[in-house]
Amino acid sequence: MKHTNTAAVSPVVGVMLMLVVVIIIAAVVSAFAGGLTAAKDKSPTVTIRGTYSQANGMTVEHLGGSSIATMDTIVTVRPTKTFGNAEHMVWVVNKSMITDATGDNTKAWTRAEGYSGTKSFSPGDKAYILPPKHHNNMLQVGSTSTYYFDSSANVGKTFWLEFSDTAGRVFARTEVTIVP
Repeated sequence: MKHTNTAAVSPVVGVMLMLVVVIIIAAVVSAFAGGLTAAKDKSPTVTIRGTYSQANGMTVEHLGGSSIATMDTIVTVRPTKTFGNAEHMVWVVNKSMITDATGDNTKAWTRAEGYSGTKSFSPGDKAYILPPKHHNNMLQVGSTSTYYFDSSANVGKTFWLEFSDTAGRVFARTEVTIVP
C-alpha cells in the first residue's frame, strides 16, 4: 500500500477559505460605499422656464426631464440679489392657483377641496398663474411692498422659481425676469 502525505492540504484549504471570506467582505463594503443599498427615492430631473408679466401673470413651461406628480411638488418663489438683501425670503405658492391656460379651477394642481386636479406636469406642459392670482396678496402672502413682484418699481428685477419634493430637495430652478 502506497502512503501519501496529506499534511499540507489543511493549511491550503484554510488559506482558500480565508481568501473567500475577505473577498465577500470586500464586496459588501464596496456595495455599501457605492450606494447599491441607497434608498430609491431620488429627486426627479426637470428643466423649467418661467415668465412673469405684471399684466398677464406667470407661465411655467416644462422643457424636459421627468414627469412630476403635482401633489408631491412644492413650488416656491424667492427674490434674487436684484432685490437687495431679500434672498432669504421665500413664499410657497398655493397650488390651487396653478391652472391651465383657461384658468379652469378643476385643472388646478390642487383643487380647493384639497385633492388633485392636474396629477402630473410633463415635458411640453405649461402651467399658469393668471390674473389676479399673480398679485402680491396671493403669490407673496405677507410680503412688504418693497418686494412685490407686481410693483412697477420692480420691473426688470428677477426672482427664483423653484420646484422641490416633500423632503425639501430642489430639483428644478429657473430665474424669472419681471416684465410689465
